[in-house]
Amino acid sequence: MSPKICILLFLAAVAAKLPAQPGYPAKNRTIDSFMTALYGREQFTGSILVAQDGKLIYEKAFGLADREKHIPFTTGTSEYIGSVSKQFTAMGIMILKDRGFLDYNQSVRQFFPELPVCMQAVTLLHLLYHTSGLALFDDYPDMTEKDVFNILLKQDSLRFRPGEKFEYCNAGYSLLGMVIEKISGLSLNAFLTENVFKPLGMSNTLVNEINHRDTIRATGYTLYGTINSYDTYMGGNASIISSVEDLYKWDESLDKSQLVKPETLAEAFSPSSEIMKNPALTLTDPLFGNKSYGFGWWIAMHDGAKDLFHDGAFSGYTSYNERIIADRIAVIELTNLRRAPVYDIRNAIVNILEGKPYQLPKILGSVWLNREAAKIRIDSAIAHYRILQKSADPNYDYAESDLNSYAYILLRAGNTDAAIKIFKLNSEIYPGSFNVFDSLADGYEKAGNKTLAIESCKKALRIDPSNEYEKERIKALEKGN
Repeated sequence: MSPKICILLFLAAVAAKLPAQPGYPAKNRTIDSFMTALYGREQFTGSILVAQDGKLIYEKAFGLADREKHIPFTTGTSEYIGSVSKQFTAMGIMILKDRGFLDYNQSVRQFFPELPVCMQAVTLLHLLYHTSGLALFDDYPDMTEKDVFNILLKQDSLRFRPGEKFEYCNAGYSLLGMVIEKISGLSLNAFLTENVFKPLGMSNTLVNEINHRDTIRATGYTLYGTINSYDTYMGGNASIISSVEDLYKWDESLDKSQLVKPETLAEAFSPSSEIMKNPALTLTDPLFGNKSYGFGWWIAMHDGAKDLFHDGAFSGYTSYNERIIADRIAVIELTNLRRAPVYDIRNAIVNILEGKPYQLPKILGSVWLNREAAKIRIDSAIAHYRILQKSADPNYDYAESDLNSYAYILLRAGNTDAAIKIFKLNSEIYPGSFNVFDSLADGYEKAGNKTLAIESCKKALRIDPSNEYEKERIKALEKGN
């Protein structure tokens, strides 16, 4: 075992918190063995909590919350929970509904009449269910509620008729957070602290706001070891910071309907496809089967029992929580690694709880390549990768998308030459992919080589001749060449 792995396992032991409950020691040990292996393979840093039959059977933290300052991750460490924030925003709306301050069928323009007239038909229920037709957008560092609202102000038509179909929409939950602020006269953080976090004893949870900035959360990282830790102030869609300890308090409160009436909670946990009588709102998931959205939760069935789950991914953070209601199973994961395999972890843990076989997640080939490149020259690392990829070792995932993501990280970091070499490697392995040649063109363009950028764009266009974006891109490059 390498010295690095020994240090990693030592840190895991230091950060451990293993309150094994009577009757569950075997499951506890198996989960711990699984998670320790993941940590040793550098696939997970963060904290995880597992409960079954309403009893906490595993709770542990791994690695560092801040690598630069050598601060260990603990089960009380907070980080961005991304879209898991939506559960809390939905609860804020439910609290106001129970108190008679709003109705789910009210138009968003009753609260914000300055929104475009095309949004008159959009109700709070449409926002909760992601069936609004509001604008989609890519987030960026330090994006605020106001930024989201300004995007909506410029929308002159809906993407589809409200209620017609499901389309995941972050703008809808930012708008719900603003509705809470408008009605209560409080910031979203102040409202949720007073009505959710403080009553449940969630002392490490807050909504990160531009006037109430968090300074103690874990630092986020990529799987390749670089810092990825920017802020968001978009409010209700992704700005909550929490810990696994606090999220378990949240889970327990839902079992007891502590914050709203039981019938209000039951509606939140009912599939939108049933409530809106629209089968188009039922989606097929490779892991969960049929699923439909509720209020901030995906809703599926697990062995005949209702299964509620959601993930969150933002900056250098990934989160996951799940509630299998009949068995009172809770799985809560927080990791300061973007794109950590949280669903593979969930799948293995549920199998362990149910006495079924489980597997370790595959190691991303791009992560392996990055480790090799840190030890030897990039050309040699790529040569080794080709050997690994041709061996078809089943422990590795050689996905095109992961190599591409790695190359873009290098490109954004200014390592243009290495990025181009990874893009070229990807184009050799996946010669029928439009995306790899379009991405290779990005590398050449960043390097100032418009001739090779045009050549790559033309290869992409031969794969997808109808792609209008690529046609326009070629024209622009040729004009400036």
